[in-house]
Amino acid sequence: MRQHWRKKETRGVSGGHEAIVEGVIQHHGSFAFLISEKEGVGDVFIRGRGLDLAMDGDRVQARVRPEKSGRLAGEVFKVVKRAHSSMVGILRRVKDTWALFPEKGSAPPALVSGFAPKVTPVEGAFAVLEVTRWPESGSPAAGTVSEILGDPGDIRARIDSILRARGINEKFPDAVKEEAESFGSRLEPAQWEGREVLFDLPVCTIDGADAKDFDDAVSLESLDGGLLRLGVHIADVGNYVKAGSLLDAEAYERATSVYLPDRVVPMLPPALSDNLCSLVPRQERLTVSVFMDINSSGKVTRRRMAETVIRSARRFTYEEVQTLLDGGKVPDVPKGVGEAVARMSALTDVLYKRRVARGALDFNLPEYKVNADPHGRPLGVSLRPRLKSHRLIEEFMLLANEAIATELYNAKAPFLHRRHDNPDPLKLKALSSALGDLGLSAGHIAGSNVAKALQDILRQATNHPLTNLINSLMVRSMRQAVYSPESEGHFGIATRFYSHFTSPIRRYPDLLTHRAVKALLHGKKETFAALPLDKAGAHCSERERAAADAEHKSVDIMRAEMLRELVGTVMDGAVTTVIDSGAFILLGETGAEGLLRVNGLKPGTKIKVMIAGVDTAEGKIDLSLEGGPRQGGQPRQGTAPQGGARDAGQPRNRPSVSRWKGGGGGGGKGRGRGRGRGRK
Repeated sequence: MRQHWRKKETRGVSGGHEAIVEGVIQHHGSFAFLISEKEGVGDVFIRGRGLDLAMDGDRVQARVRPEKSGRLAGEVFKVVKRAHSSMVGILRRVKDTWALFPEKGSAPPALVSGFAPKVTPVEGAFAVLEVTRWPESGSPAAGTVSEILGDPGDIRARIDSILRARGINEKFPDAVKEEAESFGSRLEPAQWEGREVLFDLPVCTIDGADAKDFDDAVSLESLDGGLLRLGVHIADVGNYVKAGSLLDAEAYERATSVYLPDRVVPMLPPALSDNLCSLVPRQERLTVSVFMDINSSGKVTRRRMAETVIRSARRFTYEEVQTLLDGGKVPDVPKGVGEAVARMSALTDVLYKRRVARGALDFNLPEYKVNADPHGRPLGVSLRPRLKSHRLIEEFMLLANEAIATELYNAKAPFLHRRHDNPDPLKLKALSSALGDLGLSAGHIAGSNVAKALQDILRQATNHPLTNLINSLMVRSMRQAVYSPESEGHFGIATRFYSHFTSPIRRYPDLLTHRAVKALLHGKKETFAALPLDKAGAHCSERERAAADAEHKSVDIMRAEMLRELVGTVMDGAVTTVIDSGAFILLGETGAEGLLRVNGLKPGTKIKVMIAGVDTAEGKIDLSLEGGPRQGGQPRQGTAPQGGARDAGQPRNRPSVSRWKGGGGGGGKGRGRGRGRGRK
């Protein structure tokens, strides 16, 4: 996105002069962050009266200057584009009228000018307001209430409000569903005429046990000269979702599937995502394949792309593949597929070693799954193991994404890069200080080879008692990856060329990449005449952030609902983040963080805290101090809030904390969606 510098101030923000920066606003109550897609521009801290003009997700322009600390800060002066046509908040009676108080902290309320037919106002309920007047200087937003979602204490209504507030729509228009269903339920031979037929290839899918669609399959063949040919076969979504169709318009608007603890909001209707574009076993499916010939050192010596048709021989879970890798037995495994999986293990080791050698970062964060019953009520939290089978698929998908990007770039074909810029030096400086407080040698992070220095920190963290915290601090210091028609590479994966190709069922940028590949295979050059890539990249990046925010927020709500039954319980914790009003504490094995309003703590400090109160509507946890810190700095005396949070009070009969290790239920795609198969 373009950045306009003020006349005669050519040194930019870093030189101490004011600049105008454009980007998407992310509200955090009384402050916000402006996220710019422009390469090299870090997140901007936003405050001031201009913040009342912008809603969460709006594209804005702000006047920006560096503060003494080096942090970029500014004030909004113009809203370029509104993100949504509606608002979500709590409906309240104010004197003789109604007002909607937005979800985001201290954002000003909107006036209710009326109610849609058959909508009856309910005091204190979550509601949707269709905006007829946007906020201006001196006057708030206004509009008509179109829907009452329910009581804030109802988990289902709360998550509904999270989706509506971020413009995530669960229902598909009838015309879109009809178009998806018009392709039928089975393939006929005529539909794969002219494609490479791979029915004799040992193809299989490997996904989580709870996966509901299978958009990627793999194969591995031995070639002469010690080479291996890795095939990655991806559902040919572009065969059905044509540019300019109703399906395409709906998929573009959504841009991504959203995975919540109690449901999945897909990008495509079930007729495609659960059937024709799902690579189910023993069914013919249209695919786009990339074949990579790999030598013994892990180098790709040849790449080839093709339109294909496959028949998956076996659907594996990660656990089944891990059993095979460990030498165990799994039923109903065709001989050729079993032999291929055995060879995949050694190939994974070679690919991983090569990727790390060039500077790739392999963060190791615990991945928690919140399990929910069919009614959306949380049952428990389980920690997903990280198996070698996860790494196997991760390495193969990373290699495929890199191979496709390399081929498209060399052919000068337009496509969306997955861009991940180098870290902000100021964040690296803060990271170095925080890691030093934890006893790690981190002064070299700000040196000339940042990637190698960060790899060294990851090695130091391997057996450290605070390894999860160290990995978390490092991840938070990285820039956010975005979609862009231009890129200088992907820092985290340490590659010059990278795209998203492997999940067109659930990510629109992958569908665009497929179209670029298919156009190249058919000798076409004008691929994106109707869709400017800079606009598509900005839109898809924003929708990705909204989906991630909804996912994280819904998990917070679910955790808070379970912790509500543990008010008064003392738990072990560790400080993750220090803010002006106190510190956020990671609570034991729950994966949840609560706010302790005590100053003087440092990241990494181990401390016993009591759950003082839980606000299930907001997913917020208030903590009080129980004893002193077991390491790190001594806190000054402070008082955690005992009132105001929803269920603060005396202890009562409570479930065991071991409930956090429970299993069962739940939706989503399983481990891997946040790693190589996720948002890298």
